Amino acid sequence: MSQLKLFDSFLAGNIPQQLGVHSQIWVVDFSDNRLTGRIQLYFCQRSNLILLNLGANNLHGDIPTGIKNCKTLVQLRLAGNRLNSTFPSELCNLVNLSAIELGQNNFTGPFPSEIGNCGKLQRLHIAENQFSSDSTYIYFHPKEGFTFQDLIEATNYFDESYVVGSGACGTVYKAVMNSGQTIAVKRLASNAEGDNIEDSFRAEILTLGKIRHWNIVKLYGFCYHQGSNLLLSEYMEKGSSGEMLHGSSCSLKWSTRFMIALEAAEGLSYLHHDCKPKIVHRDIKSNNILLDEKFEAHVGDLGLAKVIDMPQSKSMSAIAGSYGYIAPVCIYCMKVTEKCDIYNYGDVLLELLTGKTPVQPLDRGGDLNTRVQHYVRDHSFDAGILDDCLNLNDKSVVHHMITVLKIALRCTSMSPTDRPSMSKSRGHEDNSATSPPHESE
Repeated sequence: MSQLKLFDSFLAGNIPQQLGVHSQIWVVDFSDNRLTGRIQLYFCQRSNLILLNLGANNLHGDIPTGIKNCKTLVQLRLAGNRLNSTFPSELCNLVNLSAIELGQNNFTGPFPSEIGNCGKLQRLHIAENQFSSDSTYIYFHPKEGFTFQDLIEATNYFDESYVVGSGACGTVYKAVMNSGQTIAVKRLASNAEGDNIEDSFRAEILTLGKIRHWNIVKLYGFCYHQGSNLLLSEYMEKGSSGEMLHGSSCSLKWSTRFMIALEAAEGLSYLHHDCKPKIVHRDIKSNNILLDEKFEAHVGDLGLAKVIDMPQSKSMSAIAGSYGYIAPVCIYCMKVTEKCDIYNYGDVLLELLTGKTPVQPLDRGGDLNTRVQHYVRDHSFDAGILDDCLNLNDKSVVHHMITVLKIALRCTSMSPTDRPSMSKSRGHEDNSATSPPHESE
């Protein structure tokens, strides 16, 4: 016997001591029953336990220290009981753990920062407990060894003068650490918006922590302290492409805009084609394409990102995104796939081409895509729809921009099946769109 699955089986009373006899059990699932008493892990020292699920019962007491012997344990699911001890530090040494679910119990005391030792941890559910309010924990320790106090000092207690941006999920601060390194600290409000903020935080950190690509904003670490969830990431000196594009000065040449588009496409292509399972960003917009000091583009703010395991889950049934960018199929069908990212990316291309914002006056169509579609219908493809801040007297520039415009309109096709994949959206299927022409000054 290797698996013991008796979930939702109307079991009552204590956990059977006879489990200790079976040394080869590697899956135990007694969830959704009426088990009472304490957790007696008789099998800890003699099994190759991989999954232990005792969630949704009436167990009380602590998690036995013997749990430290379950070196092979991958998932520990104990949510929805009446466990009432401190967080067992022994769990921090179980390096194979990918999921810890202890929510909806009565755990007290501080939360151990050593949880960062669980390098494979992908899910940590500890909500609805009684952990002390001054608990601080950092999931991924930055190699520089930043502490919460370091962040406090670098931002002067998160003073407004250090704010460099804000969004639906939080505020971003610029922090210069003692080492001289500049980082971005995204502070997410705690409980102000209910569980959505917590879910957003977990989604972002668990997704970003696995990603390594030059054109994706790097995550250095993340921590929780006194109700504040903090993301520590690389700082983008030039801010967002949206701010640069729609600011008071019109300074981005077409060659720079095109490279921003190409590099953002490289990052998105990595999410869609190289991550296993693939990742859908769900909120691609010019303000989420950040620029470093060399104006190189990095896709950021994956707070709405979801991991899609294809083909079992072919789409997600939750609308997310920003007004002016949401693909029509997402609105009508309530489904999100990577094709929605393609649509959003097409909108970003239209911004770069026209210099206009995604939301337009109603008499111009209400959104940028509709406005461009109407213009092309009435005037075909000409320079009249392009940003007049650019050098439109250069025919080679105009020709290149029109080529990219055609790609943008394919990306924003009403039918998802007509949109190219992200790899093709990079322009590799059209050599004339892979590099911008030389621009005269």
